[in-house]
Amino acid sequence: MDIVKFVADFYTWIGRTLGAYMFSVGEDFRRALIFSGAAMLFVVASAWWLYLSKVKTPIGNLSRPSPRLAVWLVGLLGFSMILLVTGALWDASKHIQTGEVPAGADFLWPPHIMIYGSFMLSFIVAGISLGLVARPEIRAGRRDPRLWVRGNPFLGAVALASIYAIFTIPGDAIWHALYGIDLTAWSPPHVLLGVASCAVLISALGLLRSSRPAGERSAWYGMTTIGLLTMVLSFGYLLAVIEWELPGAGNPHVLARPIWEYPVAVAVAAFIPLALAARLTSFRWAATATALAFYALRLLTMAGLSLTGNVVPYLPLWFLLGAVFMDLIRLPQVKLPARWRGLAEAAAFSMGYAALALPLLTLRPDLRAFTGTDRLLAVVITFALCAALEPLVEVAARRLGRPGDAHTLGAPAL
Repeated sequence: MDIVKFVADFYTWIGRTLGAYMFSVGEDFRRALIFSGAAMLFVVASAWWLYLSKVKTPIGNLSRPSPRLAVWLVGLLGFSMILLVTGALWDASKHIQTGEVPAGADFLWPPHIMIYGSFMLSFIVAGISLGLVARPEIRAGRRDPRLWVRGNPFLGAVALASIYAIFTIPGDAIWHALYGIDLTAWSPPHVLLGVASCAVLISALGLLRSSRPAGERSAWYGMTTIGLLTMVLSFGYLLAVIEWELPGAGNPHVLARPIWEYPVAVAVAAFIPLALAARLTSFRWAATATALAFYALRLLTMAGLSLTGNVVPYLPLWFLLGAVFMDLIRLPQVKLPARWRGLAEAAAFSMGYAALALPLLTLRPDLRAFTGTDRLLAVVITFALCAALEPLVEVAARRLGRPGDAHTLGAPAL
């Protein structure tokens, strides 16, 4: 057999099959895929060029934001995420109250303006910051943008994530037109926008921590770290389970899902920022503080929705005991081999979370019966996913810099 001809025929068959499928699903679906795919391709290609392509000039000591400027930038990015979370809850309330999902000329109704305004604010903040970094480099003859971004990787990541969020707005409008009121929060553009938004917050956290050597970071830096991770938790939680917590939503996409997916999605959304908080600060009860801050912010948001006549979601599932157990397992008095500490942390969080969250599900009148099988699946899958996420959390913590890590960006501050 001619292997070259076989491979060519195989790829020709794939191309024809995909082409036939694309033309069979409708014009709106193709447009949605084109918009979302083009935005993702642009960001991926830009990330490769900015971070991985070969450069002839060594990076050296490039300009970076000063600690004071970094604080202002992080504050503005945090404010943009507050707008995003508030706008998303407002948007969900308007969907339920009006029974509409704008997708045409009325797509930019007030909640959407708030959401997309948060993306624009992030983009403007990143653009101005990169401009401040680039100005002295251009004067010094270093005009390659790749050098500026590699000297300030977190700032570049904020810009890329913000650009992606803005570019996907047309695709989001088309997905709304396709699926109408039954559009799920887990639709492709929503999930990708959620990932981009969390990437902005994580990059802001990295920007803050890289602006000052670890030995010079005050308790205020630890509190700010917890604040940013609280925002990551708030938006991740919102995207993961908001459809289960909206009274009167009745989304058939959600009703068709197994009920154990609800507590599992909560656990995954909570575990990552809580585990990062425990690693990135020197506070003994960092995970617990992050969980408490999340509930405080959620209660304030719910109060605001109630006072303005909007639909108020149900109270979130309680993972507070899981956060407490996570902090306890990391106490110096708990002697565990390093290779088992991650599994112990995942097990501690899973047990504490299940002890509070699962009984609460039986009290929700709007949910179908939560059976013993559902409980078992929720506990087992929660532990398995948390254990699988442990290595990723470790890598992220090393990249962001633990409390005792040395400062590596010895460039002049602006």
